[in-house]
Amino acid sequence: MTSYRQHSLDPPVPVDYEPNTHHIDVPYEVIDRSSVLAKKSASDYRLRQRPEFHQLVVCTDGEGTHIVDFEPITLRRGTVLRIHPGQVQRFIPDQPFAATMLIWPIGTQDPSLDPTPWYPGSDVPTSWHLDDALLARTNRWLRELREEQATFDGSPTSKELLQTLMRSFMLRLTAELPLGGTSSSQLPQPYLDLRIAIEADLHDRPTISSLATRIGYSTRTLDRACDFAVGKTAKQVLDERVALEVRRLLTHTDRSVASIGREFGFTDASNFSKFVKRHLGQLPTTLRSNDEETATTE
Repeated sequence: MTSYRQHSLDPPVPVDYEPNTHHIDVPYEVIDRSSVLAKKSASDYRLRQRPEFHQLVVCTDGEGTHIVDFEPITLRRGTVLRIHPGQVQRFIPDQPFAATMLIWPIGTQDPSLDPTPWYPGSDVPTSWHLDDALLARTNRWLRELREEQATFDGSPTSKELLQTLMRSFMLRLTAELPLGGTSSSQLPQPYLDLRIAIEADLHDRPTISSLATRIGYSTRTLDRACDFAVGKTAKQVLDERVALEVRRLLTHTDRSVASIGREFGFTDASNFSKFVKRHLGQLPTTLRSNDEETATTE
């Protein structure tokens, strides 16, 4: 998985990895959803956020909704939700469901421990439901992480212990999850290489031919690989990823529409508007205003 490259402008609600402990360098934090919501006002949490860390949300009681990359995810007792750095999320603060959240910074986990080969906009599963037995075991593992977190003293030994426990937790959970879908080993390598190349050059809005040349494939090979993996052409994969990034910037920052368009190489505002309308169904200003209206009514 490619690490998220933070944009130079901060979102309206900065969301950094700031654990509620005495040591900022603690490798992870286990925290209740209610404690997370207590950090800021309900009005702040109704805004979209773009966290710079990984999250795993385990719903332990009740039912509610969490919005990730503009998709409402229903959480009920036993739901596990994986949120990756760079995804745009929104809490719905007034919903009374209970959840335990595991939070950890970028670069501290082996990417191979992710349950599925996820890329922004790839539509692979990021939520699962645990039966009662597995939920009980997961809650026990999280309690163990929380107990060790409380004893963290900042020493190399303490940090190594927490990192080892975190890895053990992810291995246990990944082995038990009812995954389904496609593993990395089943996906064509040209598709995986293309996804990585798109992330590296995203804000330059590269062409498929330039990406193909850089990673050493023909455009036809990339089309075949994308068709096998997701049933789309390579250009569709690229355009959808650019469109997702545009939507994220339109709805979680207060930057002008023109500056966002220029960032992706659209020197003509009308061409940018056409691109957004074609891929996202609305003009940029309409998309932004509708999102703001939705945030105030949720």
